Amino acid sequence: MDQPDARRRFFGQSLGGHDVNHWLGGVQAGCDYQFAGSFVIGIQGDYAWTDAEGSHDSAREFGVVYHSKTKSLASVSGRIGYAWDRFLGYVRGGGAWQRDDYWATTIIVGTAYAGRETRPGWTIGIGGEYAFTNVLSGFVEYSYYDFGNPAIGLTPLLVGLRPGFVDIKETTSVVRAGLNVRFGGYAAR
Repeated sequence: MDQPDARRRFFGQSLGGHDVNHWLGGVQAGCDYQFAGSFVIGIQGDYAWTDAEGSHDSAREFGVVYHSKTKSLASVSGRIGYAWDRFLGYVRGGGAWQRDDYWATTIIVGTAYAGRETRPGWTIGIGGEYAFTNVLSGFVEYSYYDFGNPAIGLTPLLVGLRPGFVDIKETTSVVRAGLNVRFGGYAAR
């Protein structure tokens, strides 16, 4: 999992960004329909858990470090593909959601601000799936997720600090591999 650009804006200036790389694990469910030819359409939903964490020193403030941790990633997408015997090549796209924790620490007081948000966005991807049997298939796919650049509120954890608002641009790239078990509706070969 990759989260290439998490930023906070400071009077129109970037405070920096960081990458987050980590494994994720999850589940997916969906259904496909193959037309009389080899075209396939389908819909799928997936949910994955992770603990992808990263941080960076502020580019504009002395002694301040910004942190983020992705807790989960989910999507609902449609897919369209073409089947060559037991191999299916496809593209997919749809809506996505990512749950993130954010916090800022200082060298003097420790954690000063914290926030949590489930961010909506969109996803697009490409992949391939191979049917080992009529019941079991394996897939590999790449998906790109974009969660925009919304203002996120951070709650002060120390008395006397004002609430903070940050603009965090966040994109995620995921390479997934897995197994699918098919239930009913498959044609015997």
